[in-house]
Amino acid sequence: MAAATAPVELEVDFGTAYELVLGLRMFVDRDEDPESYALGPDWFERTRERLSRDTLRAIERYSGGHEILFGYLLALAAEAPPPRDGAALLSVLDAIAPDDLRRLLLGHRLETYRGDASRETIAAAAAGDEDAQSKLLEQCADWQRAPYEHVLSLPATEAKQLLQRAAKGWHQAVLHPDERATARLLRGSARAARLLAGQLPPEELIDTATRGIRYLPEPGIRRILLVPHVVSRPWSIFTEAGDTKIVCYGLAEAHVSGDAPPDPLVAAYKALGDETRLRILRRLADGPATLHELTELVGLAKSTVHGHLLVLRTAGLVIADVSRKTGYRIRRETLAESAALLDGYLEGTEE
Repeated sequence: MAAATAPVELEVDFGTAYELVLGLRMFVDRDEDPESYALGPDWFERTRERLSRDTLRAIERYSGGHEILFGYLLALAAEAPPPRDGAALLSVLDAIAPDDLRRLLLGHRLETYRGDASRETIAAAAAGDEDAQSKLLEQCADWQRAPYEHVLSLPATEAKQLLQRAAKGWHQAVLHPDERATARLLRGSARAARLLAGQLPPEELIDTATRGIRYLPEPGIRRILLVPHVVSRPWSIFTEAGDTKIVCYGLAEAHVSGDAPPDPLVAAYKALGDETRLRILRRLADGPATLHELTELVGLAKSTVHGHLLVLRTAGLVIADVSRKTGYRIRRETLAESAALLDGYLEGTEE
């Protein structure tokens, strides 16, 4: 008889250290359409104007345009001392050894995202073993190969220095001016999530916080760290730090603006008011589909289809299953609820 799986511990954390990391990650992300972010395309132009030339050069040289080299730093944000603000993260970056940073950037702390590469191979590759480097590049996931090649092309000391310049410049010009207000928003969302954590199992809480991402614990994951963020909303960002899955969820727009929550009827039918999204839903009515399959179906860029799926997910019409990696599936109960809401609304207009 197989042993019972140990329950996964869920914790809620918050802090502007995560905002610093996610802001930099978003700034260099070339895969997603800027329109898909709540801050919009203008944010990218305004931010570029606020940053010094030295900071921009450091961001580009450090990342090579690969957003995961900032995303992996969420593990360091989680280790920053309270209050886990931007200054606390900068102190962690100052203290980390260049070789430790290099191992982190080559996936040493990943549990389920490492492909077939062992931690021993990653450590040897980071130390300069050319055979291990070739093995790592062969065994990592396809989407990791180009950023890992970039990391291996940078001397470890230079990579740390570039990251320090990028993070300090970003903190000074972008995060710090609104850091207190952002911290208040994050604190409120974390408080609400902690209250829900006492009422819902982890998978339901993640579904609720991310508005439609279904995550079931994976082998090797013993802890889930749920973290609210403002900058990259409405996207949810997943990464790992050893046996901890870090799930960063975007705050609902109503929580940021202070407006009343949107009517679910309006949200659902707004999402349905697009031919491409209707075609995607019709395909999902036949069964789950991957992003690749849906991209081939509609004949649009992957980033564009990803954006359409985000609209459908945040409206409660689609579920993204990230743990089983089955892609996307339709959420029929929301369609039924929306139809009932519409029927009730129309009936209520009669005199």
